[in-house]
Amino acid sequence: METIVNYLIQSGLSLLLFYLFYRLVLRNQPSLRYNRLFLLLAPAVALATPLLRIPLPFVAGLRVAPALPTIQLPEVVVVGYYEVEKTALESLSLGSVLLALYTLVGLVLLSRLVWQLVRIQRLAAAASPLASPDAQAVILQTEASSPTFAFLHYVFLSKQTYLSEKEQRQVLAHELAHVRLRHTYDILYYEILTTVLWFNPLVWLLKEELRDVHEYQADAEVLTEYQPQEYSSLLAKEVLYQTGIPVGSYFQKPQVFRRLHMLQQHGRKGSLLRALLVLPLLLALLVTFSANSVGAGMAAPFSEAPALNEILVTSPAKKAAAPVADEKPGIAQVIPDEAVPTGSEAIPEKPAFTQRAEKIVAKTDTENPAAIPAPPEPSTTERQKPYTYVEQMPQFKGGDGAMLQFLGRNIRYPKAAQDAGVEGLVVLGFVVETDGSLHDITVIKSLGNGIDQEAMRVVGEMNGQWDTGRQNGKPVPVKYTLPIRFAMK
Repeated sequence: METIVNYLIQSGLSLLLFYLFYRLVLRNQPSLRYNRLFLLLAPAVALATPLLRIPLPFVAGLRVAPALPTIQLPEVVVVGYYEVEKTALESLSLGSVLLALYTLVGLVLLSRLVWQLVRIQRLAAAASPLASPDAQAVILQTEASSPTFAFLHYVFLSKQTYLSEKEQRQVLAHELAHVRLRHTYDILYYEILTTVLWFNPLVWLLKEELRDVHEYQADAEVLTEYQPQEYSSLLAKEVLYQTGIPVGSYFQKPQVFRRLHMLQQHGRKGSLLRALLVLPLLLALLVTFSANSVGAGMAAPFSEAPALNEILVTSPAKKAAAPVADEKPGIAQVIPDEAVPTGSEAIPEKPAFTQRAEKIVAKTDTENPAAIPAPPEPSTTERQKPYTYVEQMPQFKGGDGAMLQFLGRNIRYPKAAQDAGVEGLVVLGFVVETDGSLHDITVIKSLGNGIDQEAMRVVGEMNGQWDTGRQNGKPVPVKYTLPIRFAMK
């Protein structure tokens, strides 16, 4: 869920920047072909940009920029399962409700689109064919109450008795231009987009902008045969007849006003500089999203098989059915916070902690990581500056598999976090000292709801269970980071 939300935020931000760029830079430009292409590509580029990982040379430096010159351990995934005894209403999570709402609205919009296509088919079946001056189009005469419009290669003409013969030819030329320019495919493309991305208002706004560009292009085609003054009068007359508003009120209709404005710019060339300004925008988006990856984590929510570093946390009702450490190598079973026995026999005996680690573990009753007091700092003679890479790296005694088993026996999914459905990534940093002890255990990325404190507690219990790192044969301190992802299923 966290990855999907991040992706939607990033793609939505990209689409917002494209929309603002169009409104501020391109909208009033007479470069209609370029504007049409921009509006068609903007949603696709916005959806794809957060997934692109282009190896730009200066982006690599941005990714390393955070002051974390440390070695990162493999990510550990803690998966919690909901109880099976819960009623259907209680088991509904926020994600399930949102998914159901998204699907319902999408189906309604899709049904509306299908109904519109059925109505057009019925209208074509009931209309009378007319002679067409363009071989690409089929002209159909409809009743007076029907609107005049173009769809695919069909032109539906209503009986516009209030227009002169010359004005009717101009209307026909306008609709034939829609057919030649294949505007229907653009409309269908955006109808599908709004069905899938109905929750994003920017898609609806861009669809309206594209419809305006279609009208500008069709108007420009008409002006190759007729005078601008005559055609402008036709636009005003058509709007006045359809809306029945007083004389002059058509200037209050935004699209007609913009069409008349674009007619005045007919024959002018668009600014090449404005068109090229989209390149810096694309570069900025690529740099931003290449430095902040969401694509790497997108496979996790859709993966069916647990990874080797995945820890399964079960509720009491599912304890018997949950996989255990002996059944699958590299997968450990973790009992949730409320189900862990309190007896000494439940958890294997741990090595004695140093004073620094004990003080960190003891403070687990607050939700604010900043409120956890830092361990007492040793003097400079006692502590060396930690290394970021050495010839022989520190290792948990027994290797990564043993570390996973240790975490599986000790880590707990806090009940408060389970009840609230909190999930996400916690990143901890610590230093492995020359004697195998740990110090400077800190929360680099916080999650809250008791998860930060639980992660710090477990890392604190790893104190004294590390083989030290060595440089030139001498033990040296080394700094590590450990990502732990908590997820509910």
